[in-house]
Amino acid sequence: MNTTSLALDSGQSNVLTPAQGLAQEMSLLSAVASGERQEGFLAWRCQQALIVPRRLAHKAEFHLAANRMQVEGWPVHIRSTGGDLTPQAPGLINIAIAYRCKREPGAIEASYRALCDPLIEYLKQQGIQASCGAVAGAFCDGDYNITVAGKKLAGTAQRWRRIAGVQKGDFAVLAHAVVLCDEPMQRLWNAGNRFYQYCGMEPYIRPECHISMAELLPGEHAAERRFTEIENAYSTCFSRFD
Repeated sequence: MNTTSLALDSGQSNVLTPAQGLAQEMSLLSAVASGERQEGFLAWRCQQALIVPRRLAHKAEFHLAANRMQVEGWPVHIRSTGGDLTPQAPGLINIAIAYRCKREPGAIEASYRALCDPLIEYLKQQGIQASCGAVAGAFCDGDYNITVAGKKLAGTAQRWRRIAGVQKGDFAVLAHAVVLCDEPMQRLWNAGNRFYQYCGMEPYIRPECHISMAELLPGEHAAERRFTEIENAYSTCFSRFD
């Protein structure tokens, strides 16, 4: 996929299905793990869906919950990275990076920083102070949320793959972020909490714990206006995955 084709000048034509987007991320990881390339990134937007880590698929009620969400217009897809449930919709922006590294002390933190720092720097250039940290009550909470004013702007996850036939400890890492941009947020959290209920789990996502690019940088069609800018922020550190 040529990510330059996703430059949002044609309405919804750039929006991928969840299967397409997740497959592109795995292709990027495979290209790095195989030695085809040393690193790369891609950016994409997604059709409406719920993306969940594989561990949730082991819940006894998972298939019932997935079927109910499908009927409600929220198909459920399983991803290979960690984290927790992540709603997806065209008003969110996905960024994935992959590169080779050693699995050594500090490597996980370093990979999250490699993912988060370009977006944090981009926000700084827009006059917005962002950092990494946990936000209790946010979707897919973790220490490497990108936050603004104590609210979650982006969620992150990663996956490591051992590189066969090379020195022990060499890995390819894929790190992924989803940035809240201009989608109506309440409907995302309602869908996520319904899925948890259907799975027999306690709903926990609190709308007030989140913030979007549209709130920080008001204007129409925020996802369309910000996509190329964010993509360019990553192109200073990584090559596009074509």
